[in-house]
Amino acid sequence: MYAVKNRYYKHSKLDEQRFRKILELFADDLTAVEVANQTGVNVRSVNSIFLKLRDRIAQWSEAIASATPGLNAVGGPKTMDGSISGYLQSESDGVIGIRMFVNEDQVYCSLLTANPVQSMQEKEKNIWREYPIGIDVRRDMRLKIKSETYQRAYAEKDIERIEAFGHFLRQRLSKFKGLRREKFYCHLKESEYRYNNRGGELYPLLLGMLGESPIE
Repeated sequence: MYAVKNRYYKHSKLDEQRFRKILELFADDLTAVEVANQTGVNVRSVNSIFLKLRDRIAQWSEAIASATPGLNAVGGPKTMDGSISGYLQSESDGVIGIRMFVNEDQVYCSLLTANPVQSMQEKEKNIWREYPIGIDVRRDMRLKIKSETYQRAYAEKDIERIEAFGHFLRQRLSKFKGLRREKFYCHLKESEYRYNNRGGELYPLLLGMLGESPIE
């Protein structure tokens, strides 16, 4: 069977109209089971599309960050080092360390790694402020904020933004009833994208992004 024409999903057997419906429901943050029930596409195929979409969102976020002063700290699904992050990284502990960058309206998240890329320190020009945060992936995605991090964020008046994103992340990911560590990064970046665009319609933004760089 030949792939049908689909500007947003290369080499797909899924027609563009049905794909756009799946994308619209993804933008509404429905689960793969709910989307499958509404579109007639099997859950496995919907999950595959969701994974590709999350990966593309993460790539887009990293590309923006690499060109943004103060955000040149691209993370990824790499092995994390507890001696660098300040958080244990064992399977039993379940805490993942992230670098959270905050400005007045948005957040950017990057994984803490053994060899982190240093962000720009031109304070007069840099509107982003960085904080090391732990996220407990076993216990309801709760933030782990060390006292010195909390005090610095409080002094900069960033703690409200950090905690607001933490609440947003926890509310979103609770519907999955558990999340494997290797899936955390793509869900983190999706949540970041949704949070940063919370005031607008997500569907046309996703459609525009895929129009420029389709999944495949």
